[in-house]
Amino acid sequence: MTALWYDFKRRRRDPRSPVCRNRDDIPDYCRDCIVGRIALGLAVRSIRPNGKMHNHQVKVKRALPAYEEKLQNKYKILLKMENFHQLWVVFDTSRTPGIGPMTVYDVAVRFGAWRRMKPGKIYIHAGTSAGLKALGINPSFWGETIPMDALPAILRNKDPDEVEDFLCTYRLAFERLR
Repeated sequence: MTALWYDFKRRRRDPRSPVCRNRDDIPDYCRDCIVGRIALGLAVRSIRPNGKMHNHQVKVKRALPAYEEKLQNKYKILLKMENFHQLWVVFDTSRTPGIGPMTVYDVAVRFGAWRRMKPGKIYIHAGTSAGLKALGINPSFWGETIPMDALPAILRNKDPDEVEDFLCTYRLAFERLR
């Protein structure tokens, strides 16, 4: 597990690596926005700095305009949220048809970056669920989130968003280890 973590970190820094190229760079893009409504639009529409859509939302792109409209109408509520989980709850309860847990998480992280809010635990969606199962952890036991102290020791003190990416990216490697 330790070797996989360090491999992930190395690949995340290497611009030639798919791990680096596929990293969600939209949170950094949103964080640098001056206007919050623009950051929210970029977060929902999944627009990367190069102008292309992030691959996580390609399959749901037709559902994004309705989701964005609903969230833009809740913009003042989003500004009142005091932590990432509260923010995530608004994004989750505002789902429109076609929007699933991964899009909710991605959009919350992106807009959360503009608000300077980061997750403090792992939010469960298809990729994290597969990674957790491959590690022998039952995600359905935990519900929508899993605390960091329920993870293997090497991951407990790491950034939860980075661990989320690691669980998704290395899920097949975990299966091979078992």
